[in-house]
Amino acid sequence: MVRVIFCFCLLLGMGVAVYADWEVVLHEKRRHVTLESLADFYALKIEPPNGKKVILSDRYRSIRLEAGSREVFINNVKFILCFPVVSKNGRTLISAMDVTKIIEPVMRPGKIKDAGPLKTIVLDAGHGGHDSGATSIYGKEKDFTLDVVLRARKLLQEKGFIVYLTRSRDVFISLEARVRMANRFRNGLFISVHFNKSNNPGASGIETYALAPRGVPSMDEASVRVSDLRQHPGNARDPENITLATLIHSAMLKNLRLYDRGIKRARFVVIRDITIPGVLLEGGFVNHPLDGRTMTTPAYRQRMAQSIVEGVLNYQRLVAGQRDAKPSLVVTPPLPSPSPTPTPAPTESSPTPSTPSSSPTPVRAAPETDSSSDQKSDASPQASPPPQDAQKKEK
Repeated sequence: MVRVIFCFCLLLGMGVAVYADWEVVLHEKRRHVTLESLADFYALKIEPPNGKKVILSDRYRSIRLEAGSREVFINNVKFILCFPVVSKNGRTLISAMDVTKIIEPVMRPGKIKDAGPLKTIVLDAGHGGHDSGATSIYGKEKDFTLDVVLRARKLLQEKGFIVYLTRSRDVFISLEARVRMANRFRNGLFISVHFNKSNNPGASGIETYALAPRGVPSMDEASVRVSDLRQHPGNARDPENITLATLIHSAMLKNLRLYDRGIKRARFVVIRDITIPGVLLEGGFVNHPLDGRTMTTPAYRQRMAQSIVEGVLNYQRLVAGQRDAKPSLVVTPPLPSPSPTPTPAPTESSPTPSTPSSSPTPVRAAPETDSSSDQKSDASPQASPPPQDAQKKEK
């Protein structure tokens, strides 16, 4: 094990340099930070370990993790880490990538730089037309998703947002057209609504996807592939993506009361190629007896719509408009592959939108992320394969 103390210099807005000590351990050619450094940075107390399980907490916040696992619970919400927690020589290590790309924006969303004001919400009802999505005896995914976004549109308009729908009726819209619509707007959010189906009849619960950062495995893959090293347009919004996912997923957990499958990473087209923050929601399994029966009820779909609104309002309060907030970290990877120029607005007709008449934490620098394998180029980027327990089409 190579162990060093790095003093990271971070150039913040207005040319201010901030230094912070992090104990960084190189493990399998990847940078990790020690549990002690993490606790010190966020002023959390390390509770006595219970086997491999460790809890960091204060009166209001907590981080629960386990050596050898990719699951972490931040304030009781499950996240799937980019890389497993490591136990080595009696010490617990967390990848620097996970600290910068998950833990930091979730713990301190107000530090996200240049999030910009929030005016527009693009709601994307998954599937449509000849593409029914997941089906079961309880119904079709395309119908459930459309009903949810129509309900969410009404609630968001009542809160003063400009709302666009990628589809407002049972019609097929290509993935590329959905992306083009989202990319028409600068100060907006993109929220794609889906429901799951599994070959495992016991699979149940809700999950939320944010775009996988560059150099991170997609979905349930155990290792990084060449295609994972490509920079995509959506990666410019990595901090906002994971924060939006957290806020909507937390609201869904509270309102829907289904099993928490966690906040995960993927490279679905509709969140990969957009230039505004975006997430993809999975509101339960259409072929599970409990999930399927529940989602057929208007009350459930209304609660899911309300969860979207709650997440958006919390995002607006915590993140949007933080133009003067100094970031707590800046990640500078090697030069990425050039991002494609945003494509023009879709030619398909789309509904005209209706326009209705935390205590600051001292800024310190978080550890920089891995760049050990980022020099490789991706000759043929493709979305990652689906997880083993879900029959997912390309989103």
